Amino acid sequence: MNTPFTHTSAASSNPSTQIRALLGSSRNLAAVELARAAWAIEPDSGELAYLFALGCLRSGALDSAQDAIARLRGGFAYGPALQADVESLAGRLAKERFLTAQSDAARAQTLQAGIKAYRHADALQPNLHARINAATLLRLAGAQTESETLARNILSALQSENVKSNHWDCATRAEAWLLTGEVALATQGYREAGRLAGMRFGDIASMRRQLQLLSGVMDSTHVALAAIPGPRVIAFSGHMIDTDDRSCPRFPPDLESTVQLAIDQSVVAGIPIVAYTQAASGSDILFCESLLERSQEVNIVLPFAVNDYIAQSVLPGGNSWVARFDRVMANATSVTFATEERYLGDDALFEHASNLIQGMAFLRARELAVVPSMLVVADPSQAGRTGGTLATQSTWSQFAAPVEVIDLAELRGRKSLPPPSEQVALEPRVRAPAQKVVGGGRSIKSLLFADVKGFSRLAEEFFPTFFTTFLGLVPKTLRDIGVQPLEISSRGDGLYAVFETPDEAAHFALTLSAAVGALDWVTMGLPSDTHVRIALHAGPVFTATDPVTQKLAHYGGHVTRAARVEPIVIPGQVLVTEPFAAVLAARPASAFACDLVGTELLAKDYGTARLYRLRRK
Repeated sequence: MNTPFTHTSAASSNPSTQIRALLGSSRNLAAVELARAAWAIEPDSGELAYLFALGCLRSGALDSAQDAIARLRGGFAYGPALQADVESLAGRLAKERFLTAQSDAARAQTLQAGIKAYRHADALQPNLHARINAATLLRLAGAQTESETLARNILSALQSENVKSNHWDCATRAEAWLLTGEVALATQGYREAGRLAGMRFGDIASMRRQLQLLSGVMDSTHVALAAIPGPRVIAFSGHMIDTDDRSCPRFPPDLESTVQLAIDQSVVAGIPIVAYTQAASGSDILFCESLLERSQEVNIVLPFAVNDYIAQSVLPGGNSWVARFDRVMANATSVTFATEERYLGDDALFEHASNLIQGMAFLRARELAVVPSMLVVADPSQAGRTGGTLATQSTWSQFAAPVEVIDLAELRGRKSLPPPSEQVALEPRVRAPAQKVVGGGRSIKSLLFADVKGFSRLAEEFFPTFFTTFLGLVPKTLRDIGVQPLEISSRGDGLYAVFETPDEAAHFALTLSAAVGALDWVTMGLPSDTHVRIALHAGPVFTATDPVTQKLAHYGGHVTRAARVEPIVIPGQVLVTEPFAAVLAARPASAFACDLVGTELLAKDYGTARLYRLRRK
């Protein structure tokens, strides 16, 4: 794995310090690899083993985390503080296993393992965090009396310590009140915890997830959840300002102040807000300006290169909108490109950007333990276009998620426009013609790269067995699941495939990973923990017949980007880029979901990317 480290200070030369810094910045995969390497050099280091397990747990490599915890419990000598941390980590792992368990017996087993681990952690070093988790898991396991007794013990401890200012302690107190049936006090406690947490949305999400965990056994959790709302996550879409050659008015410039007021009212009512939107002239920019004026989070998604986007979606509104676009872009929380390449007349890129906006909103809402909503500024009576506002609203409605519509037709009806003689003359506004590419445009495809880490160490005599066994699984897997890729090829231990839909790619990736995990690698001269690493990405690519092979081929910058993810994947995992996760999340019938792993450096200096772990729902 290519993991660059450039720290040179004495403090950062300590591997543990570097690993903790990586974990602190959500670079969990890099932390795992550094911990793995450092632990190999210092096999007796309990701290390095713990950090490796922590990184694995955060990145979703649950089996690796469990193996490391088992080794820590079995053969290390370390102090009670680290031992308590290990047991708390074991409890957290059990909670993760509980959420994905497929049977009542498995759920019961993981609950008992979690209860035992958290209680052991608390016994080693008194820890209210471990204690409240044990109390909650006891309630989930049906041991209500024991849960209430432990919760009262926590309340007594907090009262004796007179803790009032820390949001975590407020949440712990509130959770204990909830477990003892004091719903009114719990509600008050969660409201105070939320106030103290402020803009720490991740901490609020942790509190909400704990409540959601209890919702299956306690009806009162909905009251507590309402007391600690997370931010409002909004996917936004709106019509552009009308150009002077538009025959049927939709968003005339004279309506700008009226639309701005309607947007402002919606924004003020929903603060705090995390928003995902484009930045075209008209509704998009008005929405961004309203959010930025109120210091809210603005995440902009552009369908293609900036200059082309300005020419197509900003400049047609007039030069003043270009200046406003520049200010919005400079102050946005983040800017994501569906592709950083040129427009080239591919309207599919607008649709891709729309899907990314919706999918990223769903992903972020899931991270923050809230339900996302959509805000649109639209004239429902007029026809839409591919990737436009009405098409976006139609897609969103399939999720049965909340949507708020600012109706331009209704606003036009309310407003009396000045007579033509008093209207301000508008500068000519035209959309620049897009450069076309010879041979056809791009379409959105799902791309897979895979290889077996450690293949380079394979002895020559095992090559035939390896190729027959490993590569033989590929066609068998495709037949078993009934999926046919648009393109597939192999070289050595590497595999490249292109699929029409993200669901097909996800189904194949997870099925292949499970089949490879069952192989007997020792008979092929490789370590028993050898596994395949798989990366998935979705993006616009060109399609053509390869002049050499005369077979269908897919090419473009997104193919290269997909290839840069696979080298940093932990063997045994299937990791996906944020665009793939977002496109998957924008498909309401998908059988797959993605959990955030972290922000990682890609191979060969290809920048950073937010990566997700793929799983079946």
